[in-house]
Formats: sequence, structure tokens, C-alpha cells
Amino acid sequence: MKRSWRRCALFLLVAGGFATEAASSGLAGSWSCPTTLQVTAVGQAELTVEVNTRTDLEPDGRYHSEGDAIVRLGRLPLTLAATSHGRWLREEQNVTIIVEALELSPGSAFGAELQRQVAQQLASLLPELPYTRTTRILAETPTQLWLEDPLGDQYTCSRL
Repeated sequence: MKRSWRRCALFLLVAGGFATEAASSGLAGSWSCPTTLQVTAVGQAELTVEVNTRTDLEPDGRYHSEGDAIVRLGRLPLTLAATSHGRWLREEQNVTIIVEALELSPGSAFGAELQRQVAQQLASLLPELPYTRTTRILAETPTQLWLEDPLGDQYTCSRL
């Protein structure tokens, strides 16, 4: 696979890519982490996925994330709803998230059956849960985080 399940997992968990020990760094609160990803599985065409999530980081080390993932199949955009929850922990500049549950579902009435099929295929590319991932904080301010995932891709998160 060409970064497929890892990139797919990232789009669903992108806001969960940062985490912290309870109350130690002030990251608790709501964050948005928009990104565009290319998802590819062996022998399949590359899919463009535009993701925008809202993640609530709880001071007790739990998180809940919801968002939209717009999958582009040629010119046809399909909107999937993605939700996940689990735990988070920060150790200096390394942030670990443990995804305990993840759900993909149709995000609109248009093409709902096709959305279900795409959601099933994307779900089959994901690693087994619980899934643990560590991300590095490159820089941070009270309102923004600049992150780098294990594959070297960088993105920015903004406090809501």
C-alpha cells in the first residue's frame, strides 16, 4: 500500500494527532485541523480526501472528534461523517493518541448508498483498534499548533 491505511487513519484522527497529559500544557479545549490527503490502496486509483474535524480534548486525557471527510471520486464529491474517541497523552514534544472507536457513515442524503460503500472500503484500510499513534509538535501558541506526523507530513491546527 502506498501510505493508504496510515493516511486514511490520519484523516479520521487528524485532530487527535495532538494530545497532552491532563492540564499540563493548556491544550484542553476544541480544535480544528483541516487537511487534504491522498489515499491509495494497492491496485486502486488514488482518492483525494478533504478533511475538517472538530476535536474536543478533555483535561482528563480523553478526546472526542467529529468531522466531515469529502472523498473526491473524479468530479463527484461524497461527504462522509467521521467520529472517533479515545485517549491522549503528551510527553514533551511527542503526543500520543489511542483511538478506541472510529465510525464512518454517510454525511449527506445525496448518494447515501455509494457513501456507505466508500466508508466500508476506507474502514477496511484502517488498522485494528485500539490504534496508537505518536505525532510531534513542531511549534505551538495558545491558538495554533504546527504538527508533523510519523510520515513527515505537516499540518496546522487552530483553537476554536
